[in-house]
Amino acid sequence: MAIILLAVTQQTIMQSLFKAKNIEISYDPQNKYLYCNWLGFQNKESIVKSGGIILELLQQKGVSKVLNDNSQVTGPWQEAADWTASVWFPQMIESGLQHFAWVFSPNIFSELSAKKAMPSSGIVKSFNSYNDALSWLLLQK
Repeated sequence: MAIILLAVTQQTIMQSLFKAKNIEISYDPQNKYLYCNWLGFQNKESIVKSGGIILELLQQKGVSKVLNDNSQVTGPWQEAADWTASVWFPQMIESGLQHFAWVFSPNIFSELSAKKAMPSSGIVKSFNSYNDALSWLLLQK
């Protein structure tokens, strides 16, 4: 008698919440996290504006988890790194953020900007792949 194992994949339908030329933000209602897919070149203005939208959506959806994907970011954004660490992350944490999976860009200058922007709290974990980041985030309660 042969035993047959069936692999069941869980297909999640993401809800698109916001799209701009520099970012796409979606929501996973089943796993309750925001997915922020940053696109192309970023500057302080685009990051501050998009950061405000992410903060609003985090509050509206009442989620505590974010998958922040920089894999398509194409250059440095260090002019916004201090603001991200000292203003945006504290606001996000105050609004309920507990787990932040950050996929770094393969662009070394973008990665250096991201490392400078990371808060000292333990809520952020960095990754080099989307799949690793998602796997970690889904394990967080």
